[in-house]
Amino acid sequence: MPDNKKMIITSALPYSEAIPHIGNFVGSILPADVFYRYTELAGYDSIFICGSDQHGTPIEIRALKEGVAPERLADSVHERMKEIFGKFECRFTYYGKTHSESNKKAVYEIFGALERNGYIKSVESVMPYCNIDKRFLTDRYIEGKCPYCGFEGARGDQCDNCGRLLTPGELVDPYCGLCHNKDIEFKKTMNLAIELDKLQPDILEFVKGRMGSWSKNAANKTISYLGQGLEAREITREMKWGFPVPKEGFEDKVFYVWFDAVIGYIGISMEWSDKWKDYWKNPETRLIQFMGKDNIEFHTMMWPGLLIGANLGYVLPHTIYAYEYLTAKGLKFSKSRGVGLNMENALEIADADYWRFALMYLSPENSDTDFTIALFVDIINKVMNDKIGNYVHRVLTLLKNSKLRVEDLKTDIGQMPKAIKLRESYVNNFEGFRIREALRDLVAIADLGNEMISNKKPWEIVGKDGVLPGNEENARSMLGSLVRLVYHIGMLMWPFAPEASKKILRRFGVEKPGISLLDNEIEALDLEGLEPIFTKFSEKQLKKLEKFEES
Repeated sequence: MPDNKKMIITSALPYSEAIPHIGNFVGSILPADVFYRYTELAGYDSIFICGSDQHGTPIEIRALKEGVAPERLADSVHERMKEIFGKFECRFTYYGKTHSESNKKAVYEIFGALERNGYIKSVESVMPYCNIDKRFLTDRYIEGKCPYCGFEGARGDQCDNCGRLLTPGELVDPYCGLCHNKDIEFKKTMNLAIELDKLQPDILEFVKGRMGSWSKNAANKTISYLGQGLEAREITREMKWGFPVPKEGFEDKVFYVWFDAVIGYIGISMEWSDKWKDYWKNPETRLIQFMGKDNIEFHTMMWPGLLIGANLGYVLPHTIYAYEYLTAKGLKFSKSRGVGLNMENALEIADADYWRFALMYLSPENSDTDFTIALFVDIINKVMNDKIGNYVHRVLTLLKNSKLRVEDLKTDIGQMPKAIKLRESYVNNFEGFRIREALRDLVAIADLGNEMISNKKPWEIVGKDGVLPGNEENARSMLGSLVRLVYHIGMLMWPFAPEASKKILRRFGVEKPGISLLDNEIEALDLEGLEPIFTKFSEKQLKKLEKFEES
């Protein structure tokens, strides 16, 4: 990180058609939230901006089927998502939505600048038209076989299997995604497009200067696409739900959802606070974006292309970290296809700390990761409970039984070089966006403590009624070291399991966690009402979870 620690952190905006699945959650919002909490620990000047992506065909079609206005449907799901993210302890600086006056203002501003700068043109489009439903089909509502990998059920904008961007005309044996009939013809219509081909040299220069701070998949995929050459891409659509296009001759169209969704990062920030310019118009700010790998192209080429072409002084993305897929039985979690476990019913099975910790432990940082019930239960029982929870509870119980006061303990972390090294590794891994490895550093600190207990056998010098005579000095040193590790665990667990972290830190009188506090003297420790911070997964919880095993 630079000396100037001003950061904007975002995750891909969740689509407000339905509640996200845990695969969506772990692929963007959760790592963004975990990283943001780390920046709080590190004392950086950062904001975490997110919100609901509310436009697009799926919402319009679902609203038609349910007989409600699209805005009402999108807002109702938006409110549910806000509530669920809150229950998952997501710590957004601001969680907004793309259908807002502030985002409309941002979209119109950037569109106007792109047009003035010569990057918008009218294009004759040939769009699929369903003769059964009597309507044009936007990209997501025409389906067929992917021409590249043969996947059945690829959509007109992208193949969910191989990740390739597609156009409706490329699909093999296309059919209407609404009525599933093949009575489709391609009709001409006029739309507006951004001339990405004109912007390619500037986009390429930007990518070359940034890709060293991107995840490998983001860098490799972007270079591959740029090698094929960018083409003009449409930014308007034949729909009623969305922001109307402020241009003569196109008033009956709206902006394409991808266009106003990425601009939503700015629009939502505008709604947050008048301070938004301090971040978005400050050239020293680092824009750090988390997403699933299916969002790479939109964020590494199209989004920077909009900002470069508009030339309004907004910061460009600095770090783009794209996660692979969390799968179940080899399938991508997909809320639109009904695959997987959604966030709402996940909380009926286990509290947020357990999901946050376990999902980050399985985080698909470098390759697709298969989620199984057995792995989830093992992480809870063997890592969270046996390694961390048992260690913390055992040490605090020993200290309580010892009758020693916290000021009597020798808690100098300088005498524990292994713990210092693990703490440094934790920080370095977070700074390098190796968040899963930082979590393993935290677990390793608990392992170190458990190893010390096994080797030093404190139960031999601490009874239920105090320290055995003649062992006072040894007890002060031994328990001091063990307590110092508990303090570290409580502090460093803040990004991953915030409720457990708070339970521990409050015993030390710490309300606002910070890495800088780790070397401070431990001046207070409340040992009343000790109880485990984690418990093992119960049979009742297991039965609730097993119904999703074949999903």
